[in-house]
Amino acid sequence: MLEEMWRILAPGGLFFARLATSIGLERHLSSATGRVRLPDGSERYVVDEPTLLSWTSTLGGTLADPLKTTNVQNMRCMTTWVLEK
Repeated sequence: MLEEMWRILAPGGLFFARLATSIGLERHLSSATGRVRLPDGSERYVVDEPTLLSWTSTLGGTLADPLKTTNVQNMRCMTTWVLEK
């Protein structure tokens, strides 16, 4: 899905995603990537910083802004990932 969204993005376009991550919650989770139960009780697919940076490189994009993560009282973390094509 990610590769298809990237494929249809116009050159110079921005890709914006806000997604669940393990960034900042590593000590609270059973795994840094994949489907996990978060401390808030929800089950989500999470990724870590190396995964996002690897995908940035694989797609040939550049970070338009540094990764930004909001930690909600160590219950869940959401990261904003913005790439320029």
